[in-house]
Amino acid sequence: MKTSALISADPDIGFVVDAPHADAPLVIAFGFVNWEAVPDFDFDGRTLKLAARTGVPINRILLRDTANLWYQHGVSGLGRDADEVAAALRGWIERLRPSAVHTVGQSMGGYAAILFGALIGADRVLAFGPLSYLRPDWARRDGETRWLPAFDKLHRFPPARLYDDLPALLAATPRLPAIRVVIGSAQETGQPANLDRMHAQRLARHAAVSVQEFTHAPHAVVQWLIDQGHIDTLLQQWILPDAPPALTKANMPDPSSPAAPASAAPPFTDAWRAWIAENLTLGSAPDALLPVLVAQGFHVGDAQRELDKAARSPYLQPARRLAQRVLKREWVLEAHRKLRGPHTAIERRHRLSRETFLREHYSVNRPVIITGMMEDWPARQWTPQHLAQVFAEREVEVQVGRNANARYEMEGARHKQRVRFGDFMQQVIHGGETNDIYMTANNVGANAQAMAELWDGIVQIPEYLDGSNPANRGFFWIGPAGTITPTHHDLTNNFMAQVLGRKRVRLVDSLQAARIYNTLHVYSDVDLENIDYARFPAMRDVTVLECDLAPGELLFIPVGWWHHVRGLDISVTVTFVNFVFDNDFSSMYSTYQLV
Repeated sequence: MKTSALISADPDIGFVVDAPHADAPLVIAFGFVNWEAVPDFDFDGRTLKLAARTGVPINRILLRDTANLWYQHGVSGLGRDADEVAAALRGWIERLRPSAVHTVGQSMGGYAAILFGALIGADRVLAFGPLSYLRPDWARRDGETRWLPAFDKLHRFPPARLYDDLPALLAATPRLPAIRVVIGSAQETGQPANLDRMHAQRLARHAAVSVQEFTHAPHAVVQWLIDQGHIDTLLQQWILPDAPPALTKANMPDPSSPAAPASAAPPFTDAWRAWIAENLTLGSAPDALLPVLVAQGFHVGDAQRELDKAARSPYLQPARRLAQRVLKREWVLEAHRKLRGPHTAIERRHRLSRETFLREHYSVNRPVIITGMMEDWPARQWTPQHLAQVFAEREVEVQVGRNANARYEMEGARHKQRVRFGDFMQQVIHGGETNDIYMTANNVGANAQAMAELWDGIVQIPEYLDGSNPANRGFFWIGPAGTITPTHHDLTNNFMAQVLGRKRVRLVDSLQAARIYNTLHVYSDVDLENIDYARFPAMRDVTVLECDLAPGELLFIPVGWWHHVRGLDISVTVTFVNFVFDNDFSSMYSTYQLV
């Protein structure tokens, strides 16, 4: 029997059984999709917390589809398709003889919770934001493009039996569990309608299905419920409806149990294994990595075993050959950097002409701060209080709950929330220094109509920008002191126009890309404010430029330059990409299929 202690030990593990309690309810939790890594087991900590809060022991089976194929091709270790997995689960249920069986999951896991809840005859199903079908033709009809590549793959390579329409399965199942579907009704950017509501309405045609809708929540409704402090109560109401009130703090199990001392060595996560593989691929010696791992708290024996395992892996050999080709291209970048010479500072120049800006900065990928170009902007007279008063009743989309997620920018969709602009600005004005709430460029589509009058205060600067297309005017950033945009590069040349407040910007030359550890797409885990040289040793040779951008100043950030931005005051910023010069570099990025 596997226990929860093994959950992150092996990326090939598809299921975990933690069921030591006789005559206790069984919760079967299904993990959601993850395109960038092996999907996590979901609801692990939440079910443990639920048992601790209520004093009711809970048996658990946690599953994840490591192929991200909606559980149609099975679960590693349990079966090769949904029917085999259902048979394995029924076998566990027969052996455990639980007092009740509940399934739970979100998104892909929500689909699985309903699917297997019906196939195994569960008592209750709790599904957050589930789809109702996996049909590519229906998806194209409905504009449901979020997971279309997975749908196409399933229909090109179907399992023995493809469960691609949940309402049809429910209609053919004689005894259905009680099914609760939980969705958010916030409109997702770029979607033609609230697709989660569409799927919920299809499922709700069956009497066994009830729908619970949260007005301001996005598709990532579980994270929203966590942020709002509602998730534990909802889980208890549906999974343990007859449980006694939560235990008092004095009766709660001690989280600092001797079984897990605070000084214990950390476990090796996939992120650390990826760090080992990347460094070995790039030519680092295992003996050079060992002291770094030990300094991070890893047991020397565990660290050495991980290094040996990576060095022997056949998967690493072709990666090393590919790395040699990449290193040749990086050598060319370094040669150009040496010939050109390093940037030592960011110039401030007053009212540059179009020709000078193009010749000395835009065409040669050199940043500059330009002054004197925003003097005719009505927006220069704005104050936070004025904005709060004029737009108080407008409903806008902002980013919230960012402090709870270290990858808040990469996973920005999880943090979108609809609020009154007046309420948002009260938090901005009175909430102090924080990165927890911010209106960013990612919210511009949802706010285009609500905040349209803001553009009356902005001048498009005809010397540099093409303002002829109202749909391509720019992007607003509004937030308190303390907002952070972490290290990334853009796929275009950018102007950053500071309207209110100050921002501190740190930049790294695009020709130093070989040393900055590109984590995912345009993002890097390197914190340019506080560089961890033990984790990112190549950064020791990187020149980081720094400037404070004051109201009325324009910062030109050339395409490919890495940058990190911190708000020093309550600030309003506008960014532009609509230059009068060619600025189409994103299509080149797509041509090379970069991620």
